[in-house]
Amino acid sequence: MGILNGFTRRKFLRSAAIGAGAMAGSKGLFAGRGAQAQDMSFLTPPGGRFNDIELTYFQDSNWLHAPLWLSPHFQEHAGVSIAGREMYDGGDTVARVLPQLLSRQPRFDWVQFPSLFFGAFAETGQLEPLDEYFARYDDANDYLDWVMPAYGEFYTKWNGQRYGVMLDGDIHILHYRRNYFDDPQLQSRFSQRFQRELEVPRTWPDFLQVTQFFTEELSDQGIYGTSMVVNPPNFGWGFWMDIAASNGVNYFDENMTPQINTPGAVEALDMYREIIRFGPPGAESMDLAQTIQRWQSGADVMSVWWIDLAEFTVQQQGRELAEQQGAAIVPGWEQEDGTINHKAISLWCRTGAIPAAAPQDVKDAAFHFLYRMSHPTISDQIVADEYCGSDPFGATHYTDAAATLYTEPNPQRGTDNDLWPTNAGIFETFERARDHLNGGLANVEVGYPQFYWEGTPELADALGRNISRAVVGELTSQQALDEAAEEWTQIVQRLGIDNQRTQYNNFLLGARALGYRI
Repeated sequence: MGILNGFTRRKFLRSAAIGAGAMAGSKGLFAGRGAQAQDMSFLTPPGGRFNDIELTYFQDSNWLHAPLWLSPHFQEHAGVSIAGREMYDGGDTVARVLPQLLSRQPRFDWVQFPSLFFGAFAETGQLEPLDEYFARYDDANDYLDWVMPAYGEFYTKWNGQRYGVMLDGDIHILHYRRNYFDDPQLQSRFSQRFQRELEVPRTWPDFLQVTQFFTEELSDQGIYGTSMVVNPPNFGWGFWMDIAASNGVNYFDENMTPQINTPGAVEALDMYREIIRFGPPGAESMDLAQTIQRWQSGADVMSVWWIDLAEFTVQQQGRELAEQQGAAIVPGWEQEDGTINHKAISLWCRTGAIPAAAPQDVKDAAFHFLYRMSHPTISDQIVADEYCGSDPFGATHYTDAAATLYTEPNPQRGTDNDLWPTNAGIFETFERARDHLNGGLANVEVGYPQFYWEGTPELADALGRNISRAVVGELTSQQALDEAAEEWTQIVQRLGIDNQRTQYNNFLLGARALGYRI
C-alpha cells in the first residue's frame, strides 16, 4: 500500500468531470470562459514573450485547477500555456513521479508533488536547479523573502540550492465551535467541576480535560469533544507529532539515532491515546474522511486539522453552522518558565519542480509558469479560491487585503466550466475570514516540518503503524515507539547511514535557521 493511499482531504470538492479522464486540455476547458478574467499584471518574461510554448504537467488529484484557469492569461501575456495535465493519487506519488524524473524523456514539463517527497526527489539529481532562473527576475529576492521560512527553508532548498517553488502551505490548526465555548450553562458546569473558566485550550493537558468534559456532557446528543486522525496508519503519525514536537521530540539526532521513543515522545503518545479514549465510537480507527464528515455535521466540538477544514466546510454546511467555527493555535506543553511550547506540523504541502532532462526552452517556460503562479500578484487570489487546493504560504496571504479576497469572487476565472461551477467567495464576512487567517498565521509561526528525505514512505509507515498498535491497546506507548525506533534504525542502515545523515542535515539546517532547539 502506497503512503497516504486513499487521501481524501479535498476529494469531495472535485467534480465528476475530473474523474472522467486524466488529461484535460486547456483549449477545451477555456472556450467561452466568461468576462470575469482580470488583466493581471507582472506576467511578462524578462527575456521577452515565449514562442507559444505549451506545457504538460503532473499534479496530485486533490490540488484542483489553478494552472488551468491561469493558462489563457499566461498565454496572452507570456506566450506559455497548459496543453494538458496528468493526475495521480497522492498515495502513488513516488510510483508515478520518480520514473518520469529518471526518464530521458519525462512526460511532464513541470510537476507538482506533496512536499513530503521533496528531499527524496531532489536527492536523485534529476530536478532542475532553479537559482539561475530566479536570478533572471528583478524581483526574485523580494519574492524569496516573501515565501514564509516555515515552507521555503524545508520544501524548496536542498544542499544549499533551490530546486522547488512553493505552491501550497499546509498547516495544522485547532478548529473549535464557538457556540459550545460560549454556552453559559456549559461554562457554569465546567467552572464548578474544574474550578476554572471554560476556554479554548492552550496546552495538551487542557485539551484532554476539555475534550473529556464536552464528551461527557454532550455525547448523549451525539456530540463529542474531538476526533483525532489515526488511520491510515502511515499518515496518522502527523497528528501525534503535533503533540510530540511541542514536547521537545525530534525525529533523529545528528548521528541518525531515532528520538521518537524518548520519554517526551512516550508522554505525547500517552496523551494522544487518552484524547482518543474520549472520542466517538470508532475513535481508535478514525480516518481523514470521517473527521471531515464529523466536523461538517457538527458532531465534534474541536478538531486538530489542516487550515482548510473551515474553508470547504463553509461550502457544505448551512451558513449558521459554518459561522460557528473558530480557529486557534494548536495546543502545546507548558515549560518550566511558564511559557507554552507550541508546534504545528506542516504536513503534506506542495512543491513545484522541473525535470532536469527537459529541453532548455521548455524549462525556461515551465519556470516562468511556476514562478508567476506562486508569485503574490497571482497567488493572493489563488489561495482564497475554493477550487484551487492551495493554502497560504507567503506573507501577503495573511494580510487584511487577503482576508477580503476570501469574501469575493476570484477575477482570474469565470464560472462557465464544469470544473469550477461557483465563484462567490468562501466566507460571508471579513471578520470570519480574518479569524480564519489569524488561526493559520499563529500556527505557521510555530510550524514544524514533516520528514521529507529519502526513506519517507518507510519511516511514515513504521511510525504510524506502531502508534496505531498502541492506540488499540496491542502495545504500550513505550513498546510501540521502541518498535518504531528499531524499524527506523533498520531503514537508515539499509539506505546507508552516511547518506541519511547527509540528507537529514538539510532538515537540521532549516530548523536551526528558524531557531528550533535541536
